[in-house]
Amino acid sequence: MAKRRSVRRTNKPQKEQEKTMSANISILGNAGRDASLKYSEKGTPVASFPIASNSFKNGPEGRMQVTHWFNVVAFGKTAETLAEHVKKGTHLLVHGRLSFSPWSTDKGEPRSGAEISLFSFEFVRSDRSDGQTDQVTTADNPEPDVPEFTGTAVPEPTVNEPFIDQF
Repeated sequence: MAKRRSVRRTNKPQKEQEKTMSANISILGNAGRDASLKYSEKGTPVASFPIASNSFKNGPEGRMQVTHWFNVVAFGKTAETLAEHVKKGTHLLVHGRLSFSPWSTDKGEPRSGAEISLFSFEFVRSDRSDGQTDQVTTADNPEPDVPEFTGTAVPEPTVNEPFIDQF
């Protein structure tokens, strides 16, 4: 006799279901400004800064660079570390949960922005004028339990594909 398979359904309204969905993301890019540090009502440190990541696509006039902007938000000790070390132009790799936050312009026009709730980050090595290199890793905000990827690597894109990542 075959086992019955049960399907769990939820009675949550669509809006509430959307709030529970998430996607993890890693972005390699440059800080768009110095990280700012504020404190929540409970006294928790909260840092934020925009990060820009570039990709390339083939257009009618040849290869074009496209810049994608994300707002990064971190909490606790990680927030304090970021506020101290992230300056405009800092090259870093961030790992976190992607969400989209609605907002309105001064004219009341609705907009939405991509936000990354930080799990961890790394300052990417860079050659500095003093001959030293930067390399710092922190993981104050623990990453969720996600099964490790066991598939095969993605093949290199061909020139005919419309989007080619620079990394």
